[in-house]
Amino acid sequence: MIIETIRSTHQTIQIAQRRGVRFMRFGDERAGWQGAMLIRQPSRLYFPYQQAFALHTIWRPSVARFLSVGIGTGTAISHVHRRHPQARITGIDIDAAVMVAAKRHFGMPADERTHFIEADARGYVPRMEERFDLILIDVFYRDETPQTFLSPVYLRSLSDRLVPGGVLAMNVILPAAGARSRKLWELGGYLNLLIGPAWYIPLGVTAFSAQNIVLFSQRDPAVTASVSLLRRRGVREIVAHRTNFSRYAQLIPWRLKPFGTNPDN
Repeated sequence: MIIETIRSTHQTIQIAQRRGVRFMRFGDERAGWQGAMLIRQPSRLYFPYQQAFALHTIWRPSVARFLSVGIGTGTAISHVHRRHPQARITGIDIDAAVMVAAKRHFGMPADERTHFIEADARGYVPRMEERFDLILIDVFYRDETPQTFLSPVYLRSLSDRLVPGGVLAMNVILPAAGARSRKLWELGGYLNLLIGPAWYIPLGVTAFSAQNIVLFSQRDPAVTASVSLLRRRGVREIVAHRTNFSRYAQLIPWRLKPFGTNPDN
């Protein structure tokens, strides 16, 4: 059931509700869902990519400053607001109507700890002076992340916005294997080179299909943890904060992989 349709200068935003879940999408019924929230359990992360992002704590247990590039439903902002009660949060989106919808329909916080900017992040973020413990890139246009956000120039500017030990998280839709996975492996190489050690969590059923993949890269870590240690930290995070996660979320940390050699080569 569509409960509101918003036509901004940038796009059409639809808010829908079904079986106790509220969704947001950009475009008409052919478009995919951008995010979702359980109405009676708003702290429980609904989509696997939302749960995977919550595992940023395995690299950065405490977050003082968080930047969300792309707001959508505001689920990431709401989660960081709850999970890190001292964090100062900045959200950037090109469309002010998205921010309004996130507050109205998804309970995105708007208090003294949150600051929202209506801007094109492609040009705005490289000019920022603040530095952050955690940055999320979650930007889509027609089910793809615009190439600018994946470019070496932009990734270098993100590195400059991170404190030492800070973490960049990215949500992209790409295949994880096969001939069409070249862009993923290219992106992983850029992250390793320009920011620091990089990992990815593929969330699809088959590696060869386009799917949500959450990537992490840590700038200048004091110690580079092994993937087995990171996976165990992820499980501990889920157990300690089980109200934020679905019943099967403990499987997600075991999908974590370091970027290294492309398995197709």
